[in-house]
Amino acid sequence: MKNLINLKKVIEEISINEGWLYAKTDIDIEDDAKVFFYSADLNQSPQDELQVRELFFRAGFSPYLSKEDVEDIIENLEQQVELPTIVDYINAIRFYKKHDAFIVM
Repeated sequence: MKNLINLKKVIEEISINEGWLYAKTDIDIEDDAKVFFYSADLNQSPQDELQVRELFFRAGFSPYLSKEDVEDIIENLEQQVELPTIVDYINAIRFYKKHDAFIVM
């Protein structure tokens, strides 16, 4: 399994991650939720890719948001709030996931 990290680390290190953010929860993600980024290896066969995703699914993980979505959520929030807290980020991520729209603070 990939290295599990928490959302605070995702937000702090968004620029070094690639692919999709995987999480065990669907909408009510928490700051201590264990998540990871996954990007398919271009040299991986489609069958290998399916097997990897099946392992994630069996472990209870599913794609949550793309890296680009997370970056956009962070940028939108930081344009509205001078010093957002982890709770602000989590609320913005939850809102986006639930409503497919950016939060307005």
